[in-house]
Amino acid sequence: MTNPAKIITSTANPVVKMLKSLSTRKYREEEGLFLVEGARHVADAVAGGFTLSILAYADHTNPEQSITEAAAQTLIVTDEILSRITNRDNAQAVIGAFALPRHELTRATDGLWIGLEGIRDPGNLGTIIRTADAAGAAGIILIGDCCDPYQPETIRATMGSFARIPIIRVSAADFLSWRTTWRGRVIGTHLNAAAIDYREARYPQSLLLLMGSESAGLSPDITAACDTLVKIPMMGWTESLNLAVSTGIMLYEIRRELL
Repeated sequence: MTNPAKIITSTANPVVKMLKSLSTRKYREEEGLFLVEGARHVADAVAGGFTLSILAYADHTNPEQSITEAAAQTLIVTDEILSRITNRDNAQAVIGAFALPRHELTRATDGLWIGLEGIRDPGNLGTIIRTADAAGAAGIILIGDCCDPYQPETIRATMGSFARIPIIRVSAADFLSWRTTWRGRVIGTHLNAAAIDYREARYPQSLLLLMGSESAGLSPDITAACDTLVKIPMMGWTESLNLAVSTGIMLYEIRRELL
């Protein structure tokens, strides 16, 4: 039975303050929750099996039944409260606080996986998650010191794809240990002399694509874990591409060959 909705009109309400705190990584980890904005993306997360702890929606809207039935707690709030929670002037009329998912490396068995080392830009990460979804990737592995995939900017940039792409966070040491058991091929992007043109490489069905940060690239240890190094040639004066753009090029070249 669905719990009755609670009407809240004060921005000083403790639950409102807690939801607002989820914009900070520290409190996301403490509460075990992250925010999703917009009725469509909340519905995507529910459909993807995420646990909806708190649903908050504007007093002038009427969310679909599948969302309200999934929520452990439902709040009817003002637009001012929604703006306060999301730090946005034009906040979405529906937001959800979902339990943080925990995925282990044991989930990565076969298929096309993307490993990102040291990615720090949340917008780039969100775009890569969305692109990975579009390209049919099995999931993403975040290696080392990466930005939080569940911060609001990243979640917005995924356009709902966060609900369909498993995201695994690991240390470099744990990744390297796991890599010895990975049965597929590991291909990394690099600018060193040993790297071949990405169009000349062969991409098997079980593949881990490793991408480094724009500033540092892949670290020596992660580079050494690759079976093949590839590069995307630069035709103009610029020395490199945006990481999300590079990842998109690589993913669709892989998919083109696998078709």
